[in-house]
Formats: sequence, structure tokens, C-alpha cells
Amino acid sequence: MRLLRSYILLASVVWAPAAEAAWFTEATERLGAPQPCGGTGCYSNYVVMADFDGDGSLDLAFANGGGYYVPGKAEPLAIYKNDGKGQFTEVNTTALQGFSGRLRQIAVGDVDGDGDLDIVAADAWALQPDAVFINQGGFVFNNEGPARLGTSSRSAGARLGDVDGDGDLDLALTDWGDKPYKSVGTARIYLNDGKGFFAQVPDAVPQDTHKIGTGPIDIDLFDADGDFDLDLLLASRNGESLFFTNDGSGQFADANADLPDQSGPYVYGPDVCDVDSDGDLDVWLDNGGAKLAEQLMINGGNGVFLDESATRITGNPNADDNEVQCVDLDNDGDLDAIVASLSDEERTLINDGKGNFALKAGTFPAVGDSTLGLDLGDVDGDGRLDAVTAQGEGGDFTNRLYLGGTDQPVDTRPPIIRAVRPIPKYMNMGKLFVRFGVSDRTTTDTGPRLKVAQVKVNAGGGKTSTVVARFVGGDLYAAVVDLAAAGDWQLHVCATDLAGNEGCAAGVTVSVVSGNPMPEPQGGNADAHTGHVDAADGPASGINPGAAAAGASDKGCGARAVAPTTLGSWAMAIWVLAALGNRRRTR
Repeated sequence: MRLLRSYILLASVVWAPAAEAAWFTEATERLGAPQPCGGTGCYSNYVVMADFDGDGSLDLAFANGGGYYVPGKAEPLAIYKNDGKGQFTEVNTTALQGFSGRLRQIAVGDVDGDGDLDIVAADAWALQPDAVFINQGGFVFNNEGPARLGTSSRSAGARLGDVDGDGDLDLALTDWGDKPYKSVGTARIYLNDGKGFFAQVPDAVPQDTHKIGTGPIDIDLFDADGDFDLDLLLASRNGESLFFTNDGSGQFADANADLPDQSGPYVYGPDVCDVDSDGDLDVWLDNGGAKLAEQLMINGGNGVFLDESATRITGNPNADDNEVQCVDLDNDGDLDAIVASLSDEERTLINDGKGNFALKAGTFPAVGDSTLGLDLGDVDGDGRLDAVTAQGEGGDFTNRLYLGGTDQPVDTRPPIIRAVRPIPKYMNMGKLFVRFGVSDRTTTDTGPRLKVAQVKVNAGGGKTSTVVARFVGGDLYAAVVDLAAAGDWQLHVCATDLAGNEGCAAGVTVSVVSGNPMPEPQGGNADAHTGHVDAADGPASGINPGAAAAGASDKGCGARAVAPTTLGSWAMAIWVLAALGNRRRTR
């Protein structure tokens, strides 16, 4: 049993050496006392930081409900309001009307398109209806799950993201079956109608993967292959983690051949980020390697991964871990990794700037607890990253808060525009649909922590206007720019983080004409190899996927061919020939 092994491992933990600097200091008293569930703390499987009341500060929510192999008892979904200075008050009774359940994860996002954050709380054991909490403002939510979702799930993982390209957030839930660590591993996809009502798409994810992995316990949506739609990663309790690529409409294909073998068991909390700064997304698997070591999968640029753990990670102890989170802890512009551990202390792996990682001891206080979840963000407004951990399964269930110490660097680096779907040099008057990925100081399950993502637009040297982009899942944002007049338009894709740092991609110029055909192109801002357009983009605008930044050369497009409808016949011919030369290989 994992629980027995956990106690043995906890007993063998060696006290970590004193930290060289005060990277994190414990401030658990800011969560208040006593904690829920009789004062001893709930069995907390997961925690997320998010600004639920729109006041600019990060609140907290813990998914609770004891029992790993068995359902256990229902416990409150503990939600905490931040006073803006990192002091928290638990408000489940007033915010969620005292809701309790057996939750492994929750999904947080704006499901009804009104600009605030809602919560999907799917049951882990099909013992009660799944909850969909619609934000009413003022830190009050209404549970509208029966009307909006109408399910009772066996879900250990939940995530929101626009899987069908229509601009709203759809729902992906794992199904870990009747016997969680032995059951067939799968996921279920529920499409959003744009108003926050969900309908399941039967067999959107292949259902014959039980020989690969079982009991999927976590789920990630991310653009693995550079085509600017969201692919799917399931962390398996037994066997291999599962990888599926999206055709752009929310139908997923088995791509497990492109993810290396997972030699270790018990992957609970993977993370996805660009560790080597080449513009594509790499994958961390906690416990994925032999003897419970972390596994690092490097993306070749088209969603085909190589296991480079042995050469890229040094000094990391073997331990029963539960999560990896990418973070630029030392503020040097590359993404380090923090590991949340059940049997060891939380620890940090520092990136050398090239995607090679070494253990930095003592970044967290040594407390000897059983961490099941972790999230990072600045809760007290001092520009430093703070951490919160969720405790369960063994030992003390007291959830913990750590504030960024004075020796941790303040956030001075702007977000990085990781990738922009290439923008055409020429197009007819109309709507231009822009998609881009953003990397900031830490990854989260709710997307980059930004104040705003936007496209700055200038027509012919006139006044600059801005078009706010909407988060659509993973690290992706989408914006619709109305190029309503002929002439040259200058566009800059930008993002501003919560510390006020702004980063922009290189500017591009789009020459807009009226009528067909457009003038013969004389080069452009993007390669002319495909014309992939998401459903949200309406009429296709000749936007191409696969480049690392607007105006940059393509870094390995593997996109499907979708005929652009606003181009003339000359452009269609170019598009077809280019698409044939760049088709994704058949799996």
C-alpha cells in the first residue's frame, strides 16, 4: 500500500541542511487556526491560487475528501479569501453554501464568459452530482452543476481549456474507474456552448488505452505539437502516462508512441513548460523515472519527445513525489522546477539556462509533511513568489503557506511571448485571429499569472489601440483584431504580469486590401506552409501555426491543412502545395 510505504519513507527523511538564503519562510498562521475538518486539517488532495473576487489578490481553494483507494468521507471544499496582504479567511460557508464532497482536483476558469472565475468540482467516486460553481461576484458562488453539467463522475483530474477552437473553455475530466489504480485509464471531454453549459462528446478520447496506463490521476492541456490547439496528457497511477493529440475540433488521437516509456510508477502531477528556451513545450513527470526519480521529456518541436533525464538532472533524490511546477525562482529568465514531495521535503532544481537542472538544497523549511499538491504566486504583493501546499494521506494534514523570503529575487522580468501563430503579410479587410503562448515566472493550472494579454494595433502611424486577448487553456491566449480598412497595420502581441512587467513579441506589419484577388505576395511575416484556422476564428484568415514568434521562421510545424476561405485562387494553390509538403506524419 502506498500509505505504508509513505510512512516508511517519511521516517527515513534526512534533515535538510540550512538554506543558503531565505528563499521561503513558513507563514502557515496566515491561513488561520484551527483549520477546517475539526481543526486537524482536511485530507487535501490539491490546491490552487486564483483571484476569485477580482480584487487583484490571489485567493486559495483546497480540493478535499479523504481516501486514496477508498472513497473516505466528504469534506468541505475549503476556499480562502485574501485580504490583499497575504492574510486569509476561510469562507466556504458563505461562498459555497457549505459544500462538501470527495474531490481530487477542481478546475478553475471563466466558463460562462462573464469575466470572472468559476469552479468545476467533479466528484471522485460518483457518490454525488458534480458541482459547477458560477461566480456571482462578492465571493459568492451558485452551484449549478445539475443544469450545466448533469454528471456524477469518478474524476481524479479536471482542467478547463478551449479544445474545439470556438473561444470558450471546455472541460476535460479523467475517469479513474471503479478501482482507481487498476481501472482502464481514460478521459472525458465536455464541450461548452459558450454560455457555460456542457455536453459530453462520446469517445473524443480513445477508450482502448488500458494496456498503456490505468487510473489517470491528473490531466494537462497544452500545445505539444505547435499547431496552437490543446493536446492532452494524462498522468497514470499504474503503467504509462497517456498522450493524445488534438485535431483542432476536440477529437483526440493516440500519440503515445511520441512520449518515451515511463519506467517508474505513480505519476501524480506533471507539468509542462519550455525548459530549454527553444519555443516549444517540454514535459516533467514526477516519479516517472526509475526508483521514483523525476523524468524530463524534451520536445523535438513537433510533439515528439525524448527522455533526457539522465543527462539533464543531477543531485535530485529519489522520493515519492506528487507534483512538479515550473518556476523562475532565481529571476534569471529560465524556468527552474519545484518538486512537491510526499516522502521528502519540497525542493528546488535550478536551471542553468540550457535546460540542465541541479538540486539546490534547503530552499524550503524542513517540516517532514506529506504534500499532495502545491501552487505558487505572489499572495502578499511584495513581488516575490509565495507557495502553498496541500497535505493529506499521512502524518499531519495541516496545509501550509510559505512566503517568499527577503533573499528571493523580486520579479523584474517581463513575460515571454513563447510563440505566436504566424501572421500573414497580406490579407483582405476583415477579422484577423491571433493565437499566442505566454511564459511568465511560474506555470499554473489556470494559465500564466497575467494582468493582461493583448494585441496592440496601429493603422498607418495613427493612434495605437489595444485588443484584449482571452485565456483559452494551457499557456494560450486568443484575440480577434478587426482590420477594417485598407492600408498597413502594425501589430504587437504583448503580455503584462501582476508585477507590472510587460513583454512583447517582435512587431509585424499586415498589408490590408479590399476585394479579391490580393496582390502577389513578396515574402511575408510567416512561412506559407499551412492555413490552419481554429473554429473560433470563423472565416479563415491565412494564419499559419508553428513559429516561435510573429515574424520568426517556423520551428517545426506539424499542423493540419485547413483551406483558407478569404484568400484568392493564387493563395489557395500556394497553400495546397505547401500543406502537402508539411503534413503531419500518419500515426
